[in-house]
Amino acid sequence: MLIIRKKNIIIGLLVVLLIVTGYLNFVFNQNLAPAVSPVKDKSPVENDKDNIDNEAGMQDDDKDNQETSGGKVTVTDLDDNTGSEEDDDVQTAASGSSTFFRDYRFERQKERAKEIEYINSIVNNPNSDEDMIKEAQAQLLEITSNMEAELVIENLIKAKGFNDAVVMIHKDNVNVIVDKAELVPEEVAIILDIVKRESGKETGNIKIIPKI
Repeated sequence: MLIIRKKNIIIGLLVVLLIVTGYLNFVFNQNLAPAVSPVKDKSPVENDKDNIDNEAGMQDDDKDNQETSGGKVTVTDLDDNTGSEEDDDVQTAASGSSTFFRDYRFERQKERAKEIEYINSIVNNPNSDEDMIKEAQAQLLEITSNMEAELVIENLIKAKGFNDAVVMIHKDNVNVIVDKAELVPEEVAIILDIVKRESGKETGNIKIIPKI
């Protein structure tokens, strides 16, 4: 009984943290646009996930990369359309309205809620063994940690003078979309420093996308 009670307390705390993080994010950004525009055929978050398997290929393109200390950070030009699924994030950002960032955060929140619901079903399943429960709890902690880091990174980037930014932290990489048509090397270095410090990811695993 003590183990079950402890497990339920942990789950409860994680859910509360998720709700608080989502609420703060919403309040901070609710005045960014007059209304939420409908999401197109493929959501920004889903497009963001499609990029994971293609990250390595883009890092070899000298046109799209800028040198930084400790490695290369991928900076994708919104005008450079290669036609691959890898550029779905770029095309979505280029064609989006002023509500893009708000829509992105909304979709990201929905995806995270689905992930947490699935993980909770494993934790609460009486047929789940101890190892499965421990792994699920670790995933919950990772998700909430990523959510906190994303919010911190976005606010720090805006504190540096950028209009807005959205961040998606994956297990092995981070995607950052910045509300600016073009980034100079100095600006890339500022963003990169923030992302590395708050996410713990290496330079080569960070992709920065300027949004027109």
